Amino acid sequence: MLKNFCHRIDLLNEWVGKYSSWLVIPLTSVISLDVILRYVFNSPTIWAWDVGVQLLGAIAILGGGYAFLYGAHIGIDVLVERLSPRRRTIVEIITYLFFLFSVGILLWKTTSAAWTSALSREVFHSFFMPPIYPLKIVMAFGIFLLFLQGLAKFLRLLSTISSSKTGGEA
Repeated sequence: MLKNFCHRIDLLNEWVGKYSSWLVIPLTSVISLDVILRYVFNSPTIWAWDVGVQLLGAIAILGGGYAFLYGAHIGIDVLVERLSPRRRTIVEIITYLFFLFSVGILLWKTTSAAWTSALSREVFHSFFMPPIYPLKIVMAFGIFLLFLQGLAKFLRLLSTISSSKTGGEA
């Protein structure tokens, strides 16, 4: 059951990461259009910057769980590389507790900010003034996916430790 839960989290982050990467196409299209309109026709847009920022923010935040799934985040192995596999796993469990605690607080605060923003229909403070609350909702969802992926990795580590105590496979 635990393996299935962790596998489903992996699949969810895999799916969201792959499909959110397609947002690069509208992002590059918006930026390219703005560059052409600005420098070729001397007629810049008032909306391209705001849309580009929101698309880039969505790509970055939705890719967090996907990057974590594949170990693409920065890690410091110098301190643990000389430890035995069991001790390295114990150190990783401790660090994942800190990770889950800090990302849990980030999720709580971001969800609260997204909720407040959605209720007030908050807009981006610029000349164009597009709504910002959809991006804040996406941020809360992306941080939730990152938290879930961290939880899956943490549960796998616990499973590894418990199976090594009993002599089983993780």
